[in-house]
Amino acid sequence: MPQEIIDIEAALRLKLFSFRTPSQVKNLKAGIHKSPYKGISPDFLEYKEYSQGDELKHIDWRLYGRLDRLYVKKFEDEVNLSWCILIDRSGSMGYGSEEKTKLDYAIRLSATLAYLLLKQGDAVGIADFCDNDIDILLPRPGISTITPIIEKLKSLKPNGKTILKEPVLRAIEKMSMDTAFVVVSDLFMDLASIEESLKLLRSSKKEVVAFHVLHPDEIEFNFYGSIEFEDMEEKTKVLVDAGSIREAYIKRIKDFTEKLKLLFYQNKSRYVFSPSNIPIEDALLQIADK
Repeated sequence: MPQEIIDIEAALRLKLFSFRTPSQVKNLKAGIHKSPYKGISPDFLEYKEYSQGDELKHIDWRLYGRLDRLYVKKFEDEVNLSWCILIDRSGSMGYGSEEKTKLDYAIRLSATLAYLLLKQGDAVGIADFCDNDIDILLPRPGISTITPIIEKLKSLKPNGKTILKEPVLRAIEKMSMDTAFVVVSDLFMDLASIEESLKLLRSSKKEVVAFHVLHPDEIEFNFYGSIEFEDMEEKTKVLVDAGSIREAYIKRIKDFTEKLKLLFYQNKSRYVFSPSNIPIEDALLQIADK
């Protein structure tokens, strides 16, 4: 695992973007997510670094004169959002070459997103899951929160099966009402199980974003000859002639991703297809706003 797991170049290019949920949030902390409540006292709470779209009238010009950087005042009629990034650490996420596995990509994506969310003033937590187990680092605001997030992400090792429902239930119990969920996974599980988990999240009024991480091998199936494949979760093995099943495999994986897209759409959730060979920036741009 590389020491630096935040994609700094991607973070710099995305710093003028914001990451929001479609629905309004209802808590009363400071942030970029507009409150549905009107007439809240506009008391000044704290500063945040200026980003495109912030109102110029809230810039503190005296602070600019001292620091030569633009900061805006944050008020109580803006609200903060909490995010829980659920990262799949099951055995299948270990597929790939050294430092280029699906889990490595998922970790870099999660770390970079967490950094950007913290920079915009939101609270961020990380939860890793496999089997029926989940380990949760509760959302906290402040850029210093990135340190325990990075330490947790660096410790992840692929193991176990991809099971989503039970970890989602336990995460919902731990999170505040206004927590949005980001799922980073290869989603190698039964579609009915994914749908059940989505319905649990949506019935709990949670916004959901999913990054579907697949290795290029799993999409293009560039294998030739007689090959023994091993299930990285069940540990079962099968010997096949790659050429004879390539066409059927590619059709099946395309059908699977199309069904996933429809499933997330029907449950008012966002789905991002994220092959592990595309830049982190390109994946995150799909949920970013100018």
